[in-house]
Amino acid sequence: MPCQADSEAYLNLLNSKTHYDLSNNPIDVVIPCGEKDVEILNLCISGIRQNLENIRRVIVVSSAPFTSQAEWFDEKKYPFNKYDLAYEIFNNEDIAKFYTVNPSRLGWIYQQFLKLYASFVIPDISSNVLIIDADTIFLKPVQFLGSQGEGLYNPGSEYHLPYFEHASKLIPGLNRVFPEYSGISNHMLFQKEVIDDLFCIIQNHHNCEAWQAICRCIDHQHFNGSSLSEYEIYFNFVFTRTDQMRIRTLKWANISLNDLPIYQKDDYDFVSCHYYIR
Repeated sequence: MPCQADSEAYLNLLNSKTHYDLSNNPIDVVIPCGEKDVEILNLCISGIRQNLENIRRVIVVSSAPFTSQAEWFDEKKYPFNKYDLAYEIFNNEDIAKFYTVNPSRLGWIYQQFLKLYASFVIPDISSNVLIIDADTIFLKPVQFLGSQGEGLYNPGSEYHLPYFEHASKLIPGLNRVFPEYSGISNHMLFQKEVIDDLFCIIQNHHNCEAWQAICRCIDHQHFNGSSLSEYEIYFNFVFTRTDQMRIRTLKWANISLNDLPIYQKDDYDFVSCHYYIR
């Protein structure tokens, strides 16, 4: 992508508002899915098709075609793999090889990059990409775009300091915008104009590809915990850079899959059934 301004000029942009050329183009949904979430994947897809508005394509990004209910995009077509990420994090071939073949948080980190780069890798994808975690089920009709193409964002409530330490290392000055809100609620609308801008700022500051910079900013002591959040980066960036987007609160919860009928009756917009709960 073209990013011609120098590093200092791009960082200064974080202190000024911009106006993005947004659109109401139909939304393409991208669902990164690992093997642990295959059992719930079709429930996720069904909830999307039944309840979400202005949806065009539903695309599952994974290592194999886990379902016939949506398009499949092979994660091997991305410009990086797990080893590449681990090498950029640790700058050490042996450590990268170890984490590539042994259980660790590398797979969790890898899925975040599959989400961030979907807009650049998947052919003919919309400028409006809705990322949905594979363990998330929508239960009621929900909109994600306003009348002017502005993204509508549902806040969470968690606060995890290492996420913001990573974000401020990635882009100096990028902090939590709303003291009461997190950007983490298991889905996020990524708009191409915004993510182009975000990646340009990262690339110009670090003088490398955005994915490499994001990896290099991970604190090694947090690698086996929760070291970064793509949702917090995007959410706080977009609300720092523009006044176009809107917060709208949905009713949601993290639940056991066995309790799904209870939440369907209790007027929830969506639920997430995480593997550790299932």
